[in-house]
Amino acid sequence: MPLESIHKFAFKAAQAARCAGEQGKFWEMHDRLFENQKALEPWTPHAEAVGLDVPKFDACLASGKFDQDIRRDMGEARKVGVTGTPAFMLGRTEASGSKVKVVAILRGAKSFADFKAEIDRLLEEAAKPQAEAAPPVDAPPAQAAPAAPVAAPRVATAADGSLDETTRATLERVLGAAPAGSPVWIAVPQSDARAVATAQDLAATFTRSGWRARPVRRSAMRVKPGTYLFVAENEAPPYVDVARQALEEAGFAPTVATGYREYYEQKKKEQPAFQGFPFAPEQTFLLVIGRTP
Repeated sequence: MPLESIHKFAFKAAQAARCAGEQGKFWEMHDRLFENQKALEPWTPHAEAVGLDVPKFDACLASGKFDQDIRRDMGEARKVGVTGTPAFMLGRTEASGSKVKVVAILRGAKSFADFKAEIDRLLEEAAKPQAEAAPPVDAPPAQAAPAAPVAAPRVATAADGSLDETTRATLERVLGAAPAGSPVWIAVPQSDARAVATAQDLAATFTRSGWRARPVRRSAMRVKPGTYLFVAENEAPPYVDVARQALEEAGFAPTVATGYREYYEQKKKEQPAFQGFPFAPEQTFLLVIGRTP
């Protein structure tokens, strides 16, 4: 899952690893590139360091022969709800024992407690009669309609809604990759004190990471549980993708909807009483924290 929007050499590094793999040195190249993320170019010294046939490696890298394979892998991952690393799939073996059915996905760096809680939940479901068992988790919809609801995020928060230290650290690690002063807009239903606390803690986390956070907008709307990322236009600035990646790795699993500005304006024309989120002219996206379930 090369993060091209925030790492300009990410895709080339994936190509280099695949070309090394052609000579049986995929993991050697993989490990070396991760150890030298600030000195990826030129690529030839890395090939020499792991003992590759350098002319063959250089020819492979120049040819782009693995481009389609890498893009296909990225597409397959997104289909099942994986948009970055690390990501973990939890599943159960079928009766035949030959296949595993994925029933939950954990996105981002998680603590032991996170894994234990999810595995315990799945074990409890497995112990129920088949008719009562919960259905498997579906992949989140790509480019969902702005009003589409999603399950409430599994984010570790205190009783008052504030984020735990692991969640904050994950957010700050990814958010720090965006250009300094990137803007962020956050909205939350004012009727839910816990959701308000989460939104305010998120705003503070964005600020610590170098973003320019606008005051949290408290809305009279009753927003369904979940996290929503409404993007003004169909094509968003790269920093919006950084925000999405940070939220996913921290466990928020946001529903993303692009073209929201046009959507909102059209809905207001069709239904003057429509309740949504008007965008300011300079606004590029809006992070909406739904009420606590």
